[in-house]
Amino acid sequence: MPLRTSLAAILFLSCGVPCSAGPAPLSAFVGNSPSDLQKFEAWLGRPVDQIVAHTGRTTWKDWVDSIKWSVDLWAPFNKPMCWTIPLFADGGSLSDAATGQYQDHYVQAAKILARTRQSDPVIYVRTGEEFNGNWMPWSAAGHEQDFVRAYRHFVEAFRSVSDRFRFEWNVNMGETRMNPVDAYPGDDDVDVIGMDFYYNIKWNPENPAQAWDEMVNRQYGLQWLEDFASLHKKPTAYPEWGINSDEAGPYIERAARWFAGHNVLYQSIWDSNDAFAGKLSDRQYPAAAAAYVEAFGQTTYDRHSR
Repeated sequence: MPLRTSLAAILFLSCGVPCSAGPAPLSAFVGNSPSDLQKFEAWLGRPVDQIVAHTGRTTWKDWVDSIKWSVDLWAPFNKPMCWTIPLFADGGSLSDAATGQYQDHYVQAAKILARTRQSDPVIYVRTGEEFNGNWMPWSAAGHEQDFVRAYRHFVEAFRSVSDRFRFEWNVNMGETRMNPVDAYPGDDDVDVIGMDFYYNIKWNPENPAQAWDEMVNRQYGLQWLEDFASLHKKPTAYPEWGINSDEAGPYIERAARWFAGHNVLYQSIWDSNDAFAGKLSDRQYPAAAAAYVEAFGQTTYDRHSR
């Protein structure tokens, strides 16, 4: 690992309180494929700052075993990791999570992660992601207090194992079926306030500048997130963002300025066609890909690593 990357990672991970030191550390979702991550880094012309790991939930066995598997899968990269761990396995329920019925599973997962990367001062974990939508089994609309209790149980279990864990509360951008604040677990249980946002020309304006303005200014959009985080004195994160338009260059440029201009702890591009056709590194969107490399690639990386 280059020395400058290591130092950047140390600065990033040592922030137990909101901190800001240049561009937010960068990562990319490429699925569970180390070779695809290596291809992404070669295409971008620079290493990612950390690994994003999304684990499984088809059964409770898969829920636990996929964490072990991911640890081994990504270990050769020797980079800090940001974990997305489901709030419960398929077949579980938010009401059961709210009454603490999954604590043994949570403790088991925490013990696995606590044994990894002992040199990293903190381990970031996102759970209950996109709870304000209607596609996750832990959807909180109409069950806000169950979500709050379930999230707190998750945090309590992990903290009983190690004080290195830090927790991201994550919303999906612009969902209006509920007020996300009604499912906020409280400052004691939230370390990072995060948002997933995607530029989808099926739903958003085709004009990229207009699309960006919509992302920022719509109800429960990017500005709402930054204002809410500032009110609670928390850093923000954007663990999933992506585009599916070759005209998205101006949008990407604005995203880069947004990340650099706010107290963003980490951000991760969706470089995949799984669930959302956003892969940039295969040049299915050549103009947008060039804009991403210009905004986040080696030249920018060198300029901010001096």
